[in-house]
Amino acid sequence: MLSPIAARAVGGSGRFSTSGGEDIWSTYRSAHDEEQPEATTAEEEEKKKGRGAYLLTCLIGYSMSFIVFGSQVSILGPTIAGLADRLGVEEPDLSPLFTALGVSCIVSGTPSGWLVDRVPTHHVLIGSLIIEAIGFSLVPLMPSVWSLTALYFVVCFSYNFTNSAVFTSLAWMFPKRAGPGINLVLAMFGLGSFFIPLAAQVCKIYLGSALAVFYLVGALAALSAVPFFFVTSPTRPAAAAGGGGHGARHHASRSLELVTTVAVVVLVFFTTAAETAIGNWIYTFSLREVGDSDAAAAAANSGFWGAFTVGRVFGAAISHATTPAVLLLGSVPFSILGCALPLFVGRAHLSRSLVLAMAALTGLGNSTGYANAVALLERYVPVTGFINGVFGAVAGGACMVGPVLVAMLAKYTSLRYMSMPWVGLVLYSLHLPVILTAITAGNKLLQLPLAPEEEAFLSPAGPGAAAEHGAANGTVAPAAAAPPADGAAANGHH
Repeated sequence: MLSPIAARAVGGSGRFSTSGGEDIWSTYRSAHDEEQPEATTAEEEEKKKGRGAYLLTCLIGYSMSFIVFGSQVSILGPTIAGLADRLGVEEPDLSPLFTALGVSCIVSGTPSGWLVDRVPTHHVLIGSLIIEAIGFSLVPLMPSVWSLTALYFVVCFSYNFTNSAVFTSLAWMFPKRAGPGINLVLAMFGLGSFFIPLAAQVCKIYLGSALAVFYLVGALAALSAVPFFFVTSPTRPAAAAGGGGHGARHHASRSLELVTTVAVVVLVFFTTAAETAIGNWIYTFSLREVGDSDAAAAAANSGFWGAFTVGRVFGAAISHATTPAVLLLGSVPFSILGCALPLFVGRAHLSRSLVLAMAALTGLGNSTGYANAVALLERYVPVTGFINGVFGAVAGGACMVGPVLVAMLAKYTSLRYMSMPWVGLVLYSLHLPVILTAITAGNKLLQLPLAPEEEAFLSPAGPGAAAEHGAANGTVAPAAAAPPADGAAANGHH
């Protein structure tokens, strides 16, 4: 996908930075290095420590930001009843919040990708996390549905900037091997989603209102920005040298690149729509259809996100030994079975244990979706900030469509909240043909000959991106770039 990144140790400013040509996880050694004695100097040891500290700090920051991200995306589930009571409306009347979430993410998708390709990614993260910290602290203070919706639109606008900045940073830090990192941060997304229903229940018991959890999430967002003040942003890998006048090369068939990319984008839509439909309404489903208590509904909500988190941790652990396609195809049947359970037994025979089983199966099956969709595309097409922005926009639309479908069917049909498993079943079933389409087109793409001097598909950066594409596919010999001036590295410029 991209040329590898070289890591630099601590600069004069005392902040860690990366730039240049060697992947900081790579075991690559040049022929010149292999001729040298195996002696390890103090300077080399210091550089290794610096690289390790940089990597650890970045991964902690990315993980914390995605714990917050997961908390924010799933926070409406356990708080929607409290918000409805406070504003004097019914739960389905708050569906404009999901519309605000979706529309804001759609609108912010492309700008977020454009920005992270041009501005240091950690600067983008700091800005988005501060907006989220302020915005979520104001949610319980809004006096009406429409003022709350307006605020939610502004806050959710920042989601894609967090999403694009983290995924692009990982892609630049670990070229062609970002899958495990993506699975790791998305496991943290699930962890945040898992704890939010429990935290809301604790706030309700000890602070008198579940809405106090918004203040907690705001504080966590502010805390998550702290690591990025101490490390510079990873830089876009330098364009490979050595290609002479022949330029970059890439797969001859633009049509197959288009089919593969569109199939994965559609997969992102389906998996995110299903995830938010179940994750945001299973709490209310448990209350209204089963007649469970708040504590039992919170347990079902946490059961979904808990299984979701376990699945992502497991996926991250085995991603080195398998492929994204295997993980995707192996997990979807669990979600289909989970949604089919309540429909098979019918409304009259719903029980707490069945809802918990549905939550566990759908959460486990949904866990591999987004992370492995991105990792699947990365095997065939370069994933840039621009493409991550497209993913964010599509996922934003899905965050609106999934929950709003459930809300509209619950309000205007006799299904009521049985609409949730129906929406989930349809969306999960559609995963299978889309995954198979992406795999088939992608494999055909890899088998094609390479054509010279063509710009990489969906590249926002022009010929430079095309050169990176050629290097990633082995058509241009990679060469380590000279490190930038200390000032540029310290400021994290690309």
